[in-house]
Amino acid sequence: MSVQSSRAADARSRSRTKERRKRPGNRWLSNGSVVVGGAIVALYLIVLIVSLVWTPSDPNAIDPVNRLAPTGTPGDLLGTDSLGRDVVSALLAGAKNSAAVAAGACGLSVVAGTALGLTAASLGRTTDELIMRAMDVCVSIPGVVIALVLAATIGSGIASTIFALLFFFTPAFTRMVRANALRILAEDFPKVAELYGRSKPFIAVRHVLPNIFSILLVQASQYYAVAILTEAGLSYLGVGVNRPEISWGMMLKEAQQTVGIDSPLAMWPGVAIMVTVLGLNILGDGVRDVLDPKLRRADR
Repeated sequence: MSVQSSRAADARSRSRTKERRKRPGNRWLSNGSVVVGGAIVALYLIVLIVSLVWTPSDPNAIDPVNRLAPTGTPGDLLGTDSLGRDVVSALLAGAKNSAAVAAGACGLSVVAGTALGLTAASLGRTTDELIMRAMDVCVSIPGVVIALVLAATIGSGIASTIFALLFFFTPAFTRMVRANALRILAEDFPKVAELYGRSKPFIAVRHVLPNIFSILLVQASQYYAVAILTEAGLSYLGVGVNRPEISWGMMLKEAQQTVGIDSPLAMWPGVAIMVTVLGLNILGDGVRDVLDPKLRRADR
C-alpha cells in the first residue's frame, strides 16, 4: 500500500512539474538568453529614456580650455574630446539618434516587408514574380552606394540613413514573410476559409499574419541590432549622421584623430555599440527559443 502511495505521489509531482514547465512565465524566466539579454536591453532602454529628457551638458558645446580631459574629471565623468565636448553627453545623445535610426528603419522595413511578402504569397504567380524580382534588384545594390546617393541628393543625416537602411532591410523581411506565408497557406485552415468565401487579403491578415508574428518579432530585434551597426559604419564613413546630430559611429570617426593620444575616447562609443548589439542578439535568440513551437513541443 505504501509503495502504491509513493508511486502516486511521484506521478503527481511529475505532473505538477510538467504543468509548471508549460506556464509561459516559467518558459521565459528559465531561459538564460532571455534573462541576460533582457537585462542588457533594459539597461539600454533606461539610458535611452534618460537621454530623451536629460544630458549633463550640451553635447555640441565647445570648451577649448578643457579639451582632452581625462576620464574621471569632475563634471566630465568620461572626459572630453579634442574640442572639449563632454563624452557622457555625446554618448547619451548618440544613443537617442542611433535608436531613432534603428527603430525607424526596422519599423518601416517590417511594415513594407510584411505587406510585400503577404501580397507576393497571396496574389498569384505574376504578382509574386514582380515583387521578388524587385527585391532582387534592391539586394543587388550595396547599401553604401544608396547612402552615398542619398547623401549627395538630400544630404546626410538621420532621414537619409533611415531610407538607406529601409532599402537594404526590406528585401530580407519580404523574403522571410513570403516563405512563411506560403508554408501557412499550404495548410488546411486557410483553404477552409477560402471555401467559406473569405478573400485572399482577409485570409492573409486574419490567418497568416498572426502565425508569423513571433517570427517577425525575432527578426525585428535582430535587424534592430544590425541597424545600429550599419548606422555606425555609415556615420564613420561620413554618409550617415553628422553634427549637430550625434551618433556612436560619428563619435568613432571623430575619436580616430586622438587614438594614441587619448585612447579611451574611441573606446566608449565602441563599448556602447558592442554591449547594445550583444544584448539585442542574445535577447533575440532567447525569444526565438521560447516562441519556437518545435522547441516548445520538445520540452513537454
